[in-house]
Amino acid sequence: MDEQAPPTEGRTHEGETAPDRRDRKADERDVALDAREHSLLARETADADRDQEAQANLHVANERDIALDAREDSLLARETADADRDLEAQAIMDEADERDELADARDSVADARDKAASLHSFIHDEDGSSGMKARRSAGLDRSDAKADRTQAAEDRSKLAGGTPAETEDTEGELPP
Repeated sequence: MDEQAPPTEGRTHEGETAPDRRDRKADERDVALDAREHSLLARETADADRDQEAQANLHVANERDIALDAREDSLLARETADADRDLEAQAIMDEADERDELADARDSVADARDKAASLHSFIHDEDGSSGMKARRSAGLDRSDAKADRTQAAEDRSKLAGGTPAETEDTEGELPP
């Protein structure tokens, strides 16, 4: 028969004792646990880094939203101011047109008075005093009409940013 060497008491695999084997297994488990802990720590660090990056991105997005809101508010204020200026300019133009119409009416009345006075003095008036009064009244009407036209032209020129002579060419047009 083959003789096998009797196992030595308390010895197992390759000359390792049971306590050594337990220590080795415990060491292997510790190494495996350390590797898992290291892996978990790496994941937690990566998660924390992603969270921090997400927070930074959220902060940047919030700043962009605030800047966009500020630009929208600024644009709205600018559009409102432009609309107000347009309304004011239109009101000034309407007033200038109204003054021009009044001046035209005064000129028409003045022409009618002057013509009537001339005809009356030519036909009836011997001394010319009543005709002179009518002509003087017509002259005053023309003077008032001229003042209205001058003021209307000045209002238009202020809107256009030029002199009254420059704006007579563009009368009736709104400034750019």
